[in-house]
Amino acid sequence: MAGKRHQIAVIGGGIVGVSNALALQKAGHQVTLIDRGTPGRETSYGNAGVLSESSVAVLNSPGLLKSLPKLLFGRSNSVRFSPGFVIRRLGWMVGFLSYCTARRWRAAGHALRALQLVSLDQHKAWIAEAGVDDLLRYGGWMKVFRRQESFEAYRAELALADEVGTGYSIFDREQIRQIEPGLKPIYEKAVLYDNTCGVSNPAALTDAYVRLFIDAGGRVAKARVTGLARGEDGWTVSCDGGGDLAADAVVIAAGPWSADISGWLGYDLPLGWERGYHMHLEPGEGPQLNRAVHDVDGGFAIAPMQQGVRITTGVEIAHRDAPPDYRQVRRSVKLARDGHEMKAEIDETPWMGRRPTMVDSLPVIGPAPRHDGLFFNFGHQHIGLSMAPGSALAITAMINGEAPPMDMTPFRATRFSI
Repeated sequence: MAGKRHQIAVIGGGIVGVSNALALQKAGHQVTLIDRGTPGRETSYGNAGVLSESSVAVLNSPGLLKSLPKLLFGRSNSVRFSPGFVIRRLGWMVGFLSYCTARRWRAAGHALRALQLVSLDQHKAWIAEAGVDDLLRYGGWMKVFRRQESFEAYRAELALADEVGTGYSIFDREQIRQIEPGLKPIYEKAVLYDNTCGVSNPAALTDAYVRLFIDAGGRVAKARVTGLARGEDGWTVSCDGGGDLAADAVVIAAGPWSADISGWLGYDLPLGWERGYHMHLEPGEGPQLNRAVHDVDGGFAIAPMQQGVRITTGVEIAHRDAPPDYRQVRRSVKLARDGHEMKAEIDETPWMGRRPTMVDSLPVIGPAPRHDGLFFNFGHQHIGLSMAPGSALAITAMINGEAPPMDMTPFRATRFSI
């Protein structure tokens, strides 16, 4: 598709889809972004606001196998699951565990690191262009440990960080109080990933990128996509209400709904979901946090946001569309109060989102193998914010017939039998 100005439809208005629409537009294409609601208000809305270049350790690690007994008996707040759903998706779960090898874990870390480095640089450039520098927060991303044993178990991830070139600093109990006086003295160790950034309002960041896109002539269509068809002249994207959109190329970036849409064309992609929750609390009277903090033992993150102090949960493995189960977020809020002073809850109801996760914890980024002009860009699990711009630049390069800014081999769709 090189050398032409194309009409391109991007399906999905999360941070991945919005970034893809913006990158394609900047490359000279006419782009329509399609989302059933307001962009940035589904999966991308609820996260810790981390723009990471250090989130390289995927969940299906060798250590996960050792932790299975604890997880199966519900003794961990970081991972909760629905037994019935796990049984129904047993094949996917077994496949997920099959990737828990040291070789695959390390390879995934190298691939994610490359994608995140490109993404962080592009985030900074777009944030400056959009004039929302006030959202950007420097100061790193901190992981804290209540027990020395937990920190020792984390050394495998530090070894991976060393291998891929991620910078970090280690602090003991007294040093933690000096750099984060807002944390109560319950933590034995901390790891600060020095070069990671953050944003104080992920929804506002997405809104800023959408404004850039619209101001430059981009179109946002609020519609539910109901069909995809490839004809001699290109693609037809059917939407509810009878509206059809003609396009030379289509990018599927619909997060946890992407496998459904791809399935209309015969693709069987091994996509699962990590459900997650958050709750905002009023800041306390004491010192506030300078950065997002991940309590590893507690299985949650505390992040200072414009809306208040955001408590985000770990992973809930359940059906994408099952009713919310607020037990994990309630427990996370309770545990978070042990480590940081906060006042009353602000949200009447906790927020819930679904994070799309491929069976090997790497996103699918690239062309569909059996359809010209169709591209996949989804499966970024819980770090889509940290990988969206790099994914967008890669897809844009492929459409333009250029070399992507990183090795895309680990992300190709053909790594699966689809």
